[in-house]
Amino acid sequence: MCDLAIPEALAYLTEHGADVVYVPDFLAAAEADAYLSRLQREVTLDSPEESRIRRPFSTEWVPIPRQQSAYGDPGTRYVFSGTSVEARAWIPVLEELRARVEPLALRSPNFVLINRYRNGSDCMGWHADDERDLGAEPEILSLTLGSARSFQFRHKASFPRSGQPARRPDLRTVSLPLEHGSLLVMRHPTNRDWKHQLPRRGGRQPDRIGERWNLTWRRVEAGAS
Repeated sequence: MCDLAIPEALAYLTEHGADVVYVPDFLAAAEADAYLSRLQREVTLDSPEESRIRRPFSTEWVPIPRQQSAYGDPGTRYVFSGTSVEARAWIPVLEELRARVEPLALRSPNFVLINRYRNGSDCMGWHADDERDLGAEPEILSLTLGSARSFQFRHKASFPRSGQPARRPDLRTVSLPLEHGSLLVMRHPTNRDWKHQLPRRGGRQPDRIGERWNLTWRRVEAGAS
């Protein structure tokens, strides 16, 4: 684990080929509070049956350890881990937030994947947002509302693969604390070379960790799947 201060963590990622921007005060506290309240009231979350993924190297379907939903332009969807998340039609709160994040995007986002982490038990494992739907140079704009959680990066070359040792075991895992109202931007080639995760927190008392909403804005390419 690499417990670096945020500037040093971002510098380490840059040194090793990532393009990551972190804006801790993207939304003022009062704005972030208001948007979180609106999302809780206005967003429709998928049912448990709609929120399943296929276990790697298996035909078994398992529930994801969080709640999710998606909104976007007509006909857009996002395919990952064997499942397809279809976009609901935009609602006003999400159109407002899209207008806020769009100036930081290299390509206008047409889709947002929403994850609700109810407590510290809810999580997301190691992965890269490099699916074909996102094109050759994917860009993710990740907005956090609610409780702060540690967001971790690990270079793909530091993972063992196919029974072989890692090519770069010296590369560190980098952790960033994503705060309420913050925006994290991951531009190409970050998702080509790095994986990321939101690990479990709270140990035997996960309810100590409050609710977090994460909105990941992206450009989905129609017909890429």
